[in-house]
Amino acid sequence: MMATPIKVRYFDGKISTAHTAEIMPLSHQGKTDGFTVSYGGHELRYCSDDGEYLPAVGGSPHALMMKDGSRIEFVHGVPEWLTLEKQSLFAKIAHMESRWVWIGTSVVIMCVLVFGMFKFAIPLAAHHIAQRVPADIMMAVGDQAESYVMDMTTPSTLPKSRQDDIVALYDKLDGNPKAKIIVRGGGDVGANALAIPNNTIIITDELIHLTDDDNQILAVLAHEQGHLVHHHSLEQAINSLGISVLIVVITGDTSDMLLTLPALLTTADYSQKAELQADRFAINELKRLNVSAIHLADFFEKMKQEQGNGHGHWSLLSTHPKTDKRIEQVYQYQ
Repeated sequence: MMATPIKVRYFDGKISTAHTAEIMPLSHQGKTDGFTVSYGGHELRYCSDDGEYLPAVGGSPHALMMKDGSRIEFVHGVPEWLTLEKQSLFAKIAHMESRWVWIGTSVVIMCVLVFGMFKFAIPLAAHHIAQRVPADIMMAVGDQAESYVMDMTTPSTLPKSRQDDIVALYDKLDGNPKAKIIVRGGGDVGANALAIPNNTIIITDELIHLTDDDNQILAVLAHEQGHLVHHHSLEQAINSLGISVLIVVITGDTSDMLLTLPALLTTADYSQKAELQADRFAINELKRLNVSAIHLADFFEKMKQEQGNGHGHWSLLSTHPKTDKRIEQVYQYQ
């Protein structure tokens, strides 16, 4: 039984207008191995593997993109006698796309993948990048972040001798890397202390005034040193860039990311893991100096009370983790 000619739209690759054409199979030794396309008195012969199959998408028809630049569109569907590469696979996909159960499953899978990427993949990539950023780049980014903080704060009103006392407190720590200590008025940041990746720690007058023991200030400086040692601010800022992190991992191009980092460094909201790690660093430093780690817990209590009264703004007391958990850790490791 001879196959019935199938009407198709044929684009010859020379003009954009479609030709109304007919397609018929070509057989060799009883096996279909090609087809002819006839239109306007022309007849063209093609082998079955001369074209790339393009499945129907939305309202568009199935099509074949041929090697010579022509295109065949099957207005009434692909004829049964024409076997195309991956046709059965695309047919299964089309079937799945038309079933709500598969659509729902795909949405759930996509949500899980996105959640996993932002919950695990991006933080892991951010940690990897932060630990391997070249020192010169880290210093340059940190210098810009420091400039932002200087604009957000005001000159300190503390006497020079008191500022020198704060620097002397820091010098007791095992500073590796050794940080530059800057005392500033709180301005927009209030009672605060910030560790910036260019090995700078900025501490405000307001925070110093809240303490009633220099060992509490020492504990704060040790905590910020912990952030520097573990590159927490850089890691958190990179993590905040989200999907850009994965692009950097794949391409190695950090140019766009470096333009955004300085501003993010000044507003880094450390993760629970980072805060607890910096607390443990401070506890160990205080123990090394034979200073009770309870001074760190006392400071947390003081800031907790200050914030409870509607005052204060300090990165150490972010809601992740809860202050009580951090105080509990001090007593556990003191």
